[in-house]
Amino acid sequence: MADTVTQDRAHYRKTYDTPLSGLLSRIWEKSLHLGLFETPDEPLTVAHERTKLALAKAADLKPGTRVFEAACGTGETARFFVRKFGVSVVATNIAETQTLEARDLTRDAGLADSIAFALADYHNLPAVNRAFDVWLCQEALLYASDRWRVMEEAIRVVRPGGRIVLTDLLLADHVQGARRDDLMRTIRGPHMWSIEQWDRLFVDMGFRVIERHDWSDQARHTFAKVQANLDAVRADPKADFAADLIDGTVERIGTQLEAARRGELGWCAFALAAP
Repeated sequence: MADTVTQDRAHYRKTYDTPLSGLLSRIWEKSLHLGLFETPDEPLTVAHERTKLALAKAADLKPGTRVFEAACGTGETARFFVRKFGVSVVATNIAETQTLEARDLTRDAGLADSIAFALADYHNLPAVNRAFDVWLCQEALLYASDRWRVMEEAIRVVRPGGRIVLTDLLLADHVQGARRDDLMRTIRGPHMWSIEQWDRLFVDMGFRVIERHDWSDQARHTFAKVQANLDAVRADPKADFAADLIDGTVERIGTQLEAARRGELGWCAFALAAP
């Protein structure tokens, strides 16, 4: 398993420590996460904020809460939490390009005193035991080679009674065989699970589930917005992205949108009590 973790880490960095990081930040409107929509025509930024508020409620955030965020992307959630709730955040990512962008955006927002960024793998976190009130991870565990190890690390860094909050993309159990393999290859999520697999893991690890949400019907709305943003970049003669990079992203986002519309690709959220 250790070799698989190392190989996956190297693959992730090879993929995202490239100009792809800048393209994704643009088409996802800087928050590389899914949104909760009240209507499909809402702006993506509004849906993103609704997700952040739902996660903040699940995490029981209040002034002074200490948050550890794993796989933080460009830091949009961390900055929102600091501005809205007065928390402090240690945010980590294994992609250096995204981490540098997150630091720059945080400095420009005047929030550098409240958010510390570090390069780290969520299988092995740079934090002392029981130092945080909340561990958070959004739509990144589809890359985790060893979820049991990741959750053990979450338990280790959160105080007893604190919150472990996560969201993730899902592949439905009925998607099997070559179709499942093709989706995971195109999406570049080599370890995607169904929500039932998450349920079983939490039972096996003895977690108390505080909140469980199957938001799968929401996934298609986000991917439709991202697809539209990507189409705009593709049509922009001033866009400074290589054609092959855009074409590969078109295939990936198009596949995700189609799979979400077919009920194959979903989205879940959990809040757990740290033992």
